[in-house]
Amino acid sequence: MDRQQKLNLLRSDYDQAARCLQHACDLMDRQAPGKMRATLDVLRLAIRRLSPGDHFVGDAAAEITVLRHAADQMPVADARTEILKAVAVLRDRF
Repeated sequence: MDRQQKLNLLRSDYDQAARCLQHACDLMDRQAPGKMRATLDVLRLAIRRLSPGDHFVGDAAAEITVLRHAADQMPVADARTEILKAVAVLRDRF
């Protein structure tokens, strides 16, 4: 597998993790609006860093640590599950 194919796979994993985090944010907004504002801000920052663009992170080790902590604090079970899915996708890459 050449370097470009590896980058495309990594990009795909980051996209999948970002989608899981976006779904977690949507669930929180629906099920517990106004709660956990700081945690939602952290999740949105992680989405920006995992998505293509100026804020893209090459190594998601910091995101994995922060997302694990966010999952521990998450009162909505479905949102916690989505965050842990994102962690699993990212962890499998490192």
